[in-house]
Amino acid sequence: MSIPFERLGIPVALRRSVSPDAPRSAKVAVAKGLLPTTADVQLSLLYVLAVDADESIAEIARTTLANLPEGQITGGLTQTTFPKILEFITEFRTDSPGIDDRIIHLRQATTRTATTIAQRASVELAEVISRHQERLLLSPEMFVALHGNPNCSDDDLGRAEAFLRMHRMLPEVPSRRPFRSEEEEEVVPTPTEPRAEVETPASALSPQPLDQGAAPPPVAPPVTLQPAQQAVENLEMFELSEAPAVNVQALEAFQFDFHDHLENFSWDLTSDDEEDQDDEEEEEFLSIEKRIAAMTIGERIKLAYLGNQQARKVLVRDSNKIVAAAVVRSGRLTPAEVASFAGNRNLTDDVVREIANNKEYTRKYPVKVALVNNPKTPMSMALSIVSHLHKKDLQQLANNRNVSSVIFTAAKNIFKNKYQS
Repeated sequence: MSIPFERLGIPVALRRSVSPDAPRSAKVAVAKGLLPTTADVQLSLLYVLAVDADESIAEIARTTLANLPEGQITGGLTQTTFPKILEFITEFRTDSPGIDDRIIHLRQATTRTATTIAQRASVELAEVISRHQERLLLSPEMFVALHGNPNCSDDDLGRAEAFLRMHRMLPEVPSRRPFRSEEEEEVVPTPTEPRAEVETPASALSPQPLDQGAAPPPVAPPVTLQPAQQAVENLEMFELSEAPAVNVQALEAFQFDFHDHLENFSWDLTSDDEEDQDDEEEEEFLSIEKRIAAMTIGERIKLAYLGNQQARKVLVRDSNKIVAAAVVRSGRLTPAEVASFAGNRNLTDDVVREIANNKEYTRKYPVKVALVNNPKTPMSMALSIVSHLHKKDLQQLANNRNVSSVIFTAAKNIFKNKYQS
């Protein structure tokens, strides 16, 4: 089984400690969590050894990984954490709402992972899920789990139902919620018609990037795990104790592998290698456009985070604003793409707003110029940019009648004060 060290984020210097031919003593030290490293790297190291051919080492690593303190786990979970690590933690940490809340906001969490969390979500987390439009489109099967979760209120369930129905992605569920009797159903009916709601902007509901300056979460003491009773597909669990002894036979239902569920797109949709491009670029672009149009909304959102420049050109113009905004949040845009999108008046307001609210993007001067000349840029953001423009750009903006009169008037006044006084 090939180990995707690069995808797992394991530094080159540490790979020899967990590679198949590494000394057993080195593997045991890593499996017990004795190797000092960052929280995210430790999660990856432990998962690599959890699939080790030496079952005794795999057993130690699995137990260590499952018993890590909650704060250490949440501190190591990022938008690049390998999906199978998220799935493992979800299956075997049934006692940690804080971990569930963190994972449900990670876009690479698989449908299996998201559904497991939705099945056991608390009242607060069920409400969060019902409002998380991007996650609902990525994993509409969560609606079935929420339908069967007594912690999910009828109002929250109705909100998720209305949104998925609007996008024609509503899964079928029984008319009566499974934990209610017929008598209870008569007293508290489940809404059958979608309620009229104003759709919340995707930017307000999508997962936010990690705050690099935030203080690390508090470290909780190790927790002894119990078998997961609510896991999807009736997954058999094992009972972990503090001793490194795991019933390996009981783990057969959990597939320990390195399959990345997000990497199921063909190379021409994800590769940015210029050598892969040919002279028939326009024809290829049209072909990609047709293929993307045939995808589900969830698939298009996934591709927005993984796609190459050709795919992004199509997806940023998607009629679904959640898909289009996901392109901007992907972190894969080149500076030239950002500037181009920032000045494109044909893109949705949500795309422009996403760029304007991204501090990393707005540090680039070409992006500032593009935003201030785009009438779709929020007024407050545009006004904050005007005073930073160079003479030439300020003069051009003062004569641009395609922007708000407030903007070109401000540019004209600043130009006069700076260069004509």
